[in-house]
Amino acid sequence: MAKAIFHDPQRKRWKRLRLIFDGAAVVVSLSIVIFVLTLMHSTPLPNLLLPDQKRPYHAIKEKERRHPPKHVTTHRGSKTPPSQVVLNSAEGIRAAFYVTWDAGSFSALKAYYPQIDLLFPEWLHLMTADGRVQGVTDEFFDVIQNGKVHAVDDKVMPFLKEAKAETEVFPLVNNYQPITNEWLEMAPFLMNPAARANFRQQIMLFLASDKYRGLSLDIEGFPGTAQPGFRALVTELEADLHGRGLKLYVNVPANDDDFDYRYLAAHSDGLILMNYDQHSGGSKAGTIASQDWFVDNLETVLKLVPKEKLMCGIGAYGYDWVGKVGGSISVQDAWLTAHDSEAEPDFDGDSMNPHFAYRDEKNQRHDVWWLDAVTALNQMRAAQKLGINTFALWRLGSEDRSLWTVFDVPAEANAPDKLKSLLPGYDVDMEGSGEIIYIEQRPQKGQRELTVDASGIITDETIDTLPLPYQVAQYGGSKGKTVAITFDDGPDPDFTPKMLDVLKAKGVKATFFLIGAQMWKDPALARRIYREGHEIGNHTFYHPDISNISKQYMKFELNMT
Repeated sequence: MAKAIFHDPQRKRWKRLRLIFDGAAVVVSLSIVIFVLTLMHSTPLPNLLLPDQKRPYHAIKEKERRHPPKHVTTHRGSKTPPSQVVLNSAEGIRAAFYVTWDAGSFSALKAYYPQIDLLFPEWLHLMTADGRVQGVTDEFFDVIQNGKVHAVDDKVMPFLKEAKAETEVFPLVNNYQPITNEWLEMAPFLMNPAARANFRQQIMLFLASDKYRGLSLDIEGFPGTAQPGFRALVTELEADLHGRGLKLYVNVPANDDDFDYRYLAAHSDGLILMNYDQHSGGSKAGTIASQDWFVDNLETVLKLVPKEKLMCGIGAYGYDWVGKVGGSISVQDAWLTAHDSEAEPDFDGDSMNPHFAYRDEKNQRHDVWWLDAVTALNQMRAAQKLGINTFALWRLGSEDRSLWTVFDVPAEANAPDKLKSLLPGYDVDMEGSGEIIYIEQRPQKGQRELTVDASGIITDETIDTLPLPYQVAQYGGSKGKTVAITFDDGPDPDFTPKMLDVLKAKGVKATFFLIGAQMWKDPALARRIYREGHEIGNHTFYHPDISNISKQYMKFELNMT
């Protein structure tokens, strides 16, 4: 019988083959593990070879300087609804103003709502002499249409309800035109009983549309001759609102003899003293609420209004003036401008307000003044010494966020220490222009040193490091007529080759945002796109809605692609 050629009675070949199989299995396993790890771990891409985006500001030279003019849990102990608490009693009430035109306002509300008892959202506007109540998005609209209420906001009330917040909402109505940034003349409306009646009817319809607790009224900029009409409106609203168990708060400017504080307090549930705007956008540059001015205003109004009928407004914003024209800015805006211009913020010892000056790209001088957490703490402490412990913050989204560490407890001995760390603001600092964006810097905290006198007032503030928000550079903007061609969600085996042929024939380059799953099916086509000089964008592997997936899964999708 012939000997079998492949017979291996001692199994020597099997041992060698087994070693090969085992080695191959180890290599395959390691490859799979490494592949999975690469999917889970982000590989940083090289920085774009693009110039830094920076505002062309510069600091004021010394010889150009002008000498300034001389989370949170609820803080309340009881479960009594905040609007039922006597103002300035042992249990201090905290209020805040909300605006729809700044996304940071909603961010602030979400972050700090447990510290806000009363919310005054600026939703309603009085623009016409006939008393129609209007709301605004990109344009004005009538809030009451055919006897029905048109929604003015779709975020605040749903959020507060979902959060089971104890915050009570008092919609604010004013005569401010937020599109043109001006206060409108309201004398014809105020002096017309029929127009006032129309306004009141529409207000009551609106307040009945949700769980609102009353109204915040802010009518400004009208002549003294219309004060009788304003007092009549307050008296009429008092009767309307109290008849339905609702409350009325009236916003009044500080130190204005045209307003009858005593009368208005007697016919409302409280005055909100807007104790800021010592200098404003329409005046020359200067302090926004100097400490002495702030205290004098409180002392004056307390001679006319019982403290049980008074809320003290606290400013948290600033102005950037060019000559006698000032634009409203947030505290973050002030810090960013100081950083970009390399100007050093100075705490004015006389007014106890911070400020600096700089020159822009046109060499125009700017003067910047603002109110931060330091000024707020000083003002709250001074007010408490006068028996005032109810404060309303103007406004959410523009404030120095470290304020929230002391907003509930300004009298605490260590309150100034809580202000030494500066948190970045809510907004993203967008530099440049164009559709290509690149995150140049992530948020950074700042640091300041404070000097406190024996009375507990902060007499000096030195910012050692300015806080910085996200900084995003934008590229690709063009002043000319330039078109960028992009294609999404390919490559497509039928259409992409045809498009590449046309682009090649015309000598045009484009950007292709490709899906990983599509490239997996046709890698040769993806290589052609790259080989012919087009840019490739990552459109994830399966193209999920990234707003509805976790950060880790988003990284997985990007890395798979």
